[in-house]
Amino acid sequence: MASRLEEIRNQRLAKLKRLRELGLDPYPAKAHKDLANGEVAARFIELEGKEVSLAGRLRAIRSHGKIAFADLEDQSGRIQLFLRGDYGFPDLSLLDVGDFVEAKGVVIKTKTGAISLDVKTLRLLTKSLRPLPEAWGTLKDPDLMFRRRYLDLILSPEHRDLFVRKSKFWAVARLFMAKNGFMEVETPVLEHVTGGADAKPFVTHHNALDETFYLRISTELYEKRLIGGGFEKIYTLAPNFRNEGIDDEHLQEYYQLEWYWAYANYRDNMELTRNLFIELATQVYGTTKFTRGKHTFDLGGVWEELDYTTIILDRLGVDIFHDPDKKMVEVLLKHGVRLDGGVNRARLVDNLWKIIRADVAGPAFLVHTPKFISPLAKSMPDNPELTERFQIILAGSELSNGYSELNDPADQLARFREQQNARDAGDDEAQMLDIDYVEMLEYGMPPTSGLGVSERLFWFLEDVTAREGTLFPQTRRHVSDLTRRIYGLPEEISAKKSSKNSQSAKNIVDSAVKKVFPGMFFAYTTISGIENKKSLPKLKERTKEVIAKNKHELDKIGELKPIKSYREIYKKTGAWKLARRPSPEALLRRIAQGKGIYNVNAAVDAYNLAVIETGVSLGGFNSNKIVVPVVIRFTKAGETMHLLGDEQPTEVLDGEVAYADSKKLLTLDLNYRDINETKITETTKDIMLFADGAPGLSEEDVVAALEKGAKYIQEFCGGSIGKIEVVR
Repeated sequence: MASRLEEIRNQRLAKLKRLRELGLDPYPAKAHKDLANGEVAARFIELEGKEVSLAGRLRAIRSHGKIAFADLEDQSGRIQLFLRGDYGFPDLSLLDVGDFVEAKGVVIKTKTGAISLDVKTLRLLTKSLRPLPEAWGTLKDPDLMFRRRYLDLILSPEHRDLFVRKSKFWAVARLFMAKNGFMEVETPVLEHVTGGADAKPFVTHHNALDETFYLRISTELYEKRLIGGGFEKIYTLAPNFRNEGIDDEHLQEYYQLEWYWAYANYRDNMELTRNLFIELATQVYGTTKFTRGKHTFDLGGVWEELDYTTIILDRLGVDIFHDPDKKMVEVLLKHGVRLDGGVNRARLVDNLWKIIRADVAGPAFLVHTPKFISPLAKSMPDNPELTERFQIILAGSELSNGYSELNDPADQLARFREQQNARDAGDDEAQMLDIDYVEMLEYGMPPTSGLGVSERLFWFLEDVTAREGTLFPQTRRHVSDLTRRIYGLPEEISAKKSSKNSQSAKNIVDSAVKKVFPGMFFAYTTISGIENKKSLPKLKERTKEVIAKNKHELDKIGELKPIKSYREIYKKTGAWKLARRPSPEALLRRIAQGKGIYNVNAAVDAYNLAVIETGVSLGGFNSNKIVVPVVIRFTKAGETMHLLGDEQPTEVLDGEVAYADSKKLLTLDLNYRDINETKITETTKDIMLFADGAPGLSEEDVVAALEKGAKYIQEFCGGSIGKIEVVR
């Protein structure tokens, strides 16, 4: 059965055919427009009675017998078209809301006082084939809004205005830089060695050179090469790329203004940056006063200075140079901070500062950052352990970062080596050793200060999220079944089809595991664009219903087929001796004892309903934290995981069955999850959901459980379900 959209599209295709039969070109190449709609209203006294040509999109058509009215919209706004008599178009019924037209006529004011165009000739410029979403409601799905931003801009003029301000924001920044004697330069996007920040890069391959390249994470090191080459005041305003998570303040691709100033130090740059912020606020927003969250600040007021070491000692009682790591961990835990992944002294200190930062209204300069967390900043002459670095703090957030640049090649090489050692030890955000940059420093680079301020400042001043403040933020690719049907595209492989004899091109079961457990397999899918919550009343009600329908007696849980299969794996690997139980068995036993489910968050609680119903082990992960390929393999002695309920990471035994991606362990004994690395939280947007196969379980049962779990997530958290893959 055709959908309503298909019906409307078919009607418009019929109109398109009729227009061509009448000899009209529905997509002419040329149009004429004298002025914008908004100018007609602004200059009405001057334009009344004069003939003008306007163009735009039809947003409404109202017929009243022999006359009709239409609303014509362009970027500046709407104006009414007054249609009567002969206006050169054969049949008004062939036009639809959404069409682009050119209207030539006389500027008038109707009896009701509406400024209008009394149309003499009307010409079709573009025939639209799809109705605008407002025909049955606005875009309520944020993910759809970002995928089809063009619709969002049509339906939400205030969003268009936001991006007009964004354009002005960068235009003001460019004028400011030029006024202060800076020249804009370009630097490569593809780099052999990437650096200038602690971030994980995107990796690509250069076919012509047959070499690995990285998308830049910063323009810093190339700009400083230009300073070494003789330029004195330069800047870039360009995109950077960081292969990290998506949240309300960060995207993988974003624009950044970054400048370098020869013969200046960080103090010079602090004043220049303060002036830039004031200029942006004044020119774009007409004010220097803002309120964000619980904080109010005035960019035109006094900017206080906060000393990094002193403020942590005064506020938290921690001496960052002499107190042991253990004390720092205790203070962090006291303030509810638990660190994910690898933890070193720099991360501990940085998170201590973040506790304090949350209460700083600003504007403020944070100065004198320790050298061990500032690998590219020049040390202070009177205290080599501190650096000539500053960060700007507004409403509890860091909005830019600048410093006196390191230009001692020996010092730079030593710091690069420290970073490279950290990278070799597994820190994929540590900086790479850029020996060409060190060589440049040996030729000599004058005293220089640099600063970077990203479009995050714009998002912050607008009080919008990163995705809301970006025209086309990255989303997972999705082509709906309806779109596939309309254009005759092949359908996605269904779960049932892909479950037969399917092997993922990326994810695998390790051969060593196959030898011990012939028939071992797993299935997985993705759910993208979810809106997760801590809890949902309707989910709690459904949970009660599912538990009531799937009552399990405590002593009979071990007889369930999936539980038997998982137990065999546990016994063979020795996990049984560690008092561990298969994940679904632990859940079912908890329910049988009247304790209910764990109540983690809506997404996790939702797929656990499928576990209760099927007994099949399901595991969900934040897919943005997984580095494919995923493999089921045996653990190696010395590997660690931070398991749920454990204060310290667990050191695994040699030969336990685990999921792992290319960087880290994901689960232990199939479903004892690492709670720090890839856990699903209320901010998670994209999930990879696994169903654990095992010798003795059928693909059909495992895939059915996975489908059920994915649909429960979609029911309560929204999102789009990808195809199901079975991996052997």
